[in-house]
Amino acid sequence: MKRPNQAGVTLIELLIVVTIIAVVVGVSFPAITAGLAGLRLTTASGSVASFLTSSMNRVDRREEAAAIVVSPKDNLLAVYTAASGEKPARNLELPQGIQIEGSEPRRYLLMPGGTAPRMTVVLRNEKGARKSIRIDPVTAVPDIR
Repeated sequence: MKRPNQAGVTLIELLIVVTIIAVVVGVSFPAITAGLAGLRLTTASGSVASFLTSSMNRVDRREEAAAIVVSPKDNLLAVYTAASGEKPARNLELPQGIQIEGSEPRRYLLMPGGTAPRMTVVLRNEKGARKSIRIDPVTAVPDIR
């Protein structure tokens, strides 16, 4: 009696394919995580620049003095006004894996109609990459490097 041809994949062939996929994933995983860390740092830098710019615009629009506090220990930026008192009017918490460089909190006073102070916030991710957000005191435009 003749056996019919059997079509399909053997267990050995399936194990070889799974092994190849595992090697490709293992090789590409560090590159993917580094890319995600860089993307997270870029996004956080944009958020900090936007936060600082909107805070300066809000001071001029409402004609109300404010103080921006950059706290590396708490990993956040906060805006305090006379109306908000001890509680911040707005704050920006940075995402997981992003740290503000420095040890002591920094305070910047914003006055309505005044020039923007020279502010620099340096962010670092878990891979060690850094981005610096600087506010130009003449134009009040953020510069991310």
